[in-house]
Amino acid sequence: MNYMFKNGFLPTDAPLFMDEVMVVVAILPFLVAYGISQAKKGNIKLHKRVQVLLFVVGIIFVGYFEYGARVMGGFAPILAKSSLNHTFLYGFLAFHVLIAIATTFLWSYSIYFGLRYYKRISRKSFRYSHVRIAKPTFFGIALTSVTGVLLYVFMYIF
Repeated sequence: MNYMFKNGFLPTDAPLFMDEVMVVVAILPFLVAYGISQAKKGNIKLHKRVQVLLFVVGIIFVGYFEYGARVMGGFAPILAKSSLNHTFLYGFLAFHVLIAIATTFLWSYSIYFGLRYYKRISRKSFRYSHVRIAKPTFFGIALTSVTGVLLYVFMYIF
């Protein structure tokens, strides 16, 4: 897996795995929004497939990122390259991680609820409950994406 530590394809000194993860994180909310749009159009099968696929791919990329970060020695060596205040960066990282963890649990519950109760409860009740879960989930995905991209910028551009 040494390929993942070669120079990335973005114009920074980030390793390849960071660039790959950053691109996935940056486009994830748009792909999730596409999945949501399919539900609004009544294409529930595609909505389910897109949401489950994106969740699984997201979890795989988190594992890929964690592996790469641990092999590199964690956050400290990456942080050393940034000219920004390290206390700020650690605080921002903690915020990002907390939002990401909460969103992962919320997203997994949203998928579980959707798959389990889609045909078991009335359509009106299902839609109301699922949307109540899905709105904060999407907000969490978007916020995780924005903070993830900002961390990349903070570490490799500033």
